[in-house]
Amino acid sequence: MPRKLRAPKSMFGSANELETSFYAALSAGDIDAMMKLWSEDEEIICILPNLPYAQGHIAVREMWETLFNLGQFNAHILATHTFDNLLTAVHTLLIHVQLTLPNRETQAFNLHTTQVYLKSEQSWRMSVYHATIAQDNNKLIDVLPSLLH
Repeated sequence: MPRKLRAPKSMFGSANELETSFYAALSAGDIDAMMKLWSEDEEIICILPNLPYAQGHIAVREMWETLFNLGQFNAHILATHTFDNLLTAVHTLLIHVQLTLPNRETQAFNLHTTQVYLKSEQSWRMSVYHATIAQDNNKLIDVLPSLLH
């Protein structure tokens, strides 16, 4: 029986390039493009509001398919904080999301996200994506006090 070959993954020279492709796949509702961004490691993790914890490719794919079946997503980055080194990047974002449902009703909300990217020999890949509803609709973190003690 012939074996089905996997389509080659895109190459990303930086975590920022990968992040841009992630939000493009989200907006397009393209499950195949979304899954090509993830590490091949089965330890990948995705945590989204109101959905179960997903670990591994099958669970992560099912989670994104569930979301894409809800409607059309459009995400806009409002604020970002990044920590990048040679092999790891952690990006914490505040994103504004607009969801257009099949009946054309729209819902808008903000999310705080944390994305962990790992550098393989060939390319950057997503390892962890965690999102939570932002209670403060306009800032990445609360204003820090000027005096700690």
